[in-house]
Order: sequence, then structure tokens, then C-alpha cells
Amino acid sequence: EEERKWLITPFATDALVFLVSPDNPVNSLTAEQVRKIYAGEITNWSEVGGLDQEILPFQRNSQAGSQALLKKLVMGDTELMDPPADYIPTMGEMTEAVRTYDGSAGAIGYTVYYYANDMKMGEGLKLLQIDGIAPDAESIREGSYPFLNPYYVVVAEDAPEDSPQRVLY
Repeated sequence: EEERKWLITPFATDALVFLVSPDNPVNSLTAEQVRKIYAGEITNWSEVGGLDQEILPFQRNSQAGSQALLKKLVMGDTELMDPPADYIPTMGEMTEAVRTYDGSAGAIGYTVYYYANDMKMGEGLKLLQIDGIAPDAESIREGSYPFLNPYYVVVAEDAPEDSPQRVLY
């Protein structure tokens, strides 16, 4: 059986961003610090230049796209800690949980940049810099922000020029 050849073209890039309360004095974390927070190795904001306050790293459920991105882009082979509260069912509830958690300056959550910025779900929250780089359209476009996720369009190389899939591609 002949192996199929594919045309694979990136068409968009999104980023995994981390949100905290504006009352949290921490503005930037390193990629390593984020990994250690979600592994349960860093448990107090004072360990990363913040207040002496417990870190509450909210998580989505295992089927969520953003949870898959957390594992792929941040955690790698490192095991995720059990979440400090129930898993957060939706993106909207993630931002709301960080925004309203009792003692919310201790909470941290994540979402994709598109939800936080374009859909305004991050309003009233602070997006953390990672390795000193703020997540914004420019840092995502140029590839300097560290937690990036490209999206691709794929079509069979031998698809006829006038085929619906080639036209859509």
C-alpha cells in the first residue's frame, strides 16, 4: 500500500497563558516555576517573589484542550499534582474561579490567549509574563512567548486542484 503524502501548513498560533488576581504582586514566572507550581513543588507565592500565601493552581479536567496544552507545553514528563479543588469544567469557569476564589490573590489558572484576550474572559485578571515575555499578539506571532500551540491545515498532496478539500485548503 502506497503511503499518502500530505501538505501541512500552519495557519494560526495560540498560546497557553496564566492568570492571577491583579492583587497578586507577581508579574512574571519562569517556565520552570510554572512547571514546579503545577507539579506541587512550589506551593507558596513567597517562593517566586510574591506574598507569603499558598498557591492554588486550578486545573481543567483531563479531556479539556487547555489541560492537554498544560501537559504538552509546560509539564512534559513531569507529573501534574492533584488539583487543590475540583477540576474546573469550562474555560469561563476557570477565569471566574481565579477571579472570585476566597483569598483570590493566591489562585492561578490558565487558558488560551484567544479566550483571555479576544473573548475578554481574562478581564479583571492579570496575565503573567513567562520568562519575562508578556503574552500578546506580537510575542505570539514572532514566537518569543514560550507556551505556543500552532494549528495546521492538512490536505492530501494528490488532491485535485478543484476538489472541495483543496479549495478549502
